[in-house]
Amino acid sequence: MTLLIVTRLIALVSTGLIAGIFLGHRAGVSRASTRLHPGSFIQLQQIIHQTFERMMPPLVLAAVLGTITWTVLLRAQRPLIGFWLLVPASLGLLIAAGLTRAINIPINRQLMTWSSEAPPAGFPQIWGRWERVHSARTLLAVGAFLCQAVALGVVTPGAP
Repeated sequence: MTLLIVTRLIALVSTGLIAGIFLGHRAGVSRASTRLHPGSFIQLQQIIHQTFERMMPPLVLAAVLGTITWTVLLRAQRPLIGFWLLVPASLGLLIAAGLTRAINIPINRQLMTWSSEAPPAGFPQIWGRWERVHSARTLLAVGAFLCQAVALGVVTPGAP
């Protein structure tokens, strides 16, 4: 397999998985968890965090590096529209990763210190910030995946 094919596969699969995980959480868990008792909410979020804590960093890294590499590899190819579709995909993933690192991860670390028996005062406001940033990174990841899918069709029309 050529470098372009492998890079494209890594970028598409990892970005699609991230977009799906983010969207699934936003559409399901985020909506349902607001109806939970504060202790149950904290317990649920801690379990979710433990599940995704190990999986997400390599997945995000693969998406960012795969998409940037794909973008660079397409720079010299025609038509350039594929390249120009991948530029916002790369930027969107970089911004989503930066937001995650700057806001979501510190709040996740804070979450892991909370007691479900005695939720800290003001936790809804802290978690509200997590949710706002999560909504933004969900839009960025889904947008990046859509740009990748269109770029794939433009660059390789008629390919299986």
